[in-house]
Amino acid sequence: MEKFPVVIMGMGRIGGYIARLLQSSGRYDVTGVDISAEALAPFSELCHTQQLHDTDYSSVFSGQRAVISASGFMDNPNIAKHALQSNCSYFDLTEDVSCTQEIKRIASQAKEGQVFVPQCGLAPGFVGIVANSLAERFDQLDTLKMRVGALPEFPANQMMYNLTWSTEGLVNEYANPCEAIKHYDLTKIEPLEGLETFSVSGVEYEAFNTSGGLGSLCQQLQGKVRELTYKTVRYPGHCHLMRFLFNDLRLGESGKRRDMLLDILNTSVAVTQQDYVLVSVVATGWVNESLQQITKTFLINHDSSDSAIQIATASGLCSVLDLVMAGDIKGTGFLGQESIPLETFLNNRFAQPYLNAELS
Repeated sequence: MEKFPVVIMGMGRIGGYIARLLQSSGRYDVTGVDISAEALAPFSELCHTQQLHDTDYSSVFSGQRAVISASGFMDNPNIAKHALQSNCSYFDLTEDVSCTQEIKRIASQAKEGQVFVPQCGLAPGFVGIVANSLAERFDQLDTLKMRVGALPEFPANQMMYNLTWSTEGLVNEYANPCEAIKHYDLTKIEPLEGLETFSVSGVEYEAFNTSGGLGSLCQQLQGKVRELTYKTVRYPGHCHLMRFLFNDLRLGESGKRRDMLLDILNTSVAVTQQDYVLVSVVATGWVNESLQQITKTFLINHDSSDSAIQIATASGLCSVLDLVMAGDIKGTGFLGQESIPLETFLNNRFAQPYLNAELS
């Protein structure tokens, strides 16, 4: 059986979990790369490992079919450029909009069969696949509401929140302008606004505007939907405190203030692996001249050793990668993950956590 050689850049919590999923499948020959020997040590018996000493990735990428960036979003454009030069397909997990725009430009130079798939984790990622699949069920789409949250199972502070993933990514989401569609036109709206409340299975939640979760869905649906929004889900009261930090104290501003906020969050808010991921997509529109609503909700839980955000993010990326490597999804250049049919995604071997998570 052919094994696909792939390299993972960044062997932290998500990168390491991706390596375990791919290597254990028997279909991938994985090389894990990191600047830290300590980060690589736990994987020395699982897969190939290589410590990175500079930013020239050419020798690392030689002979690889695909490059997976689980590194910080600021590293992604440089990684993507070297993937292009090495004729490797490229996948990442970024939520940063400007970073993705740069990767789109790089992807325009791709060789035949070489694809670039940024933002293919959870949100952006899986939630876009769900949203697009619902949009296609309507003769005329009216509204599309995408809501995603990684939440602590046992919140025990005033923020009702624990760190479950990248702090830099969290601050980016809360501080940067958000894309949306209003009255059929692409627009920008403010983060931490648009506060709303809803409940799932008797649990109360709030949701508010955050940046990056839409991927390229806005560009795809511009002019086709009256309103498209993405919001982050938290427990009630969280947004009020974040507005105080980001807006009133102006800690969301770039530079030293944002560095101060990152330091506060990293040293004062505990990390937890006892979390769960909630994904809710609500679509309304007309079918046979009748106004209808369709909702899909998924709830992914942690297991004894891995957090829900690790499971959801890694499973999303591995499923998309596997579909491309197996030839089920073909293309050249930039590939918006939301174009993948939901049924195709859920039938992939790596998508089992999502397949089992849908609420009836």
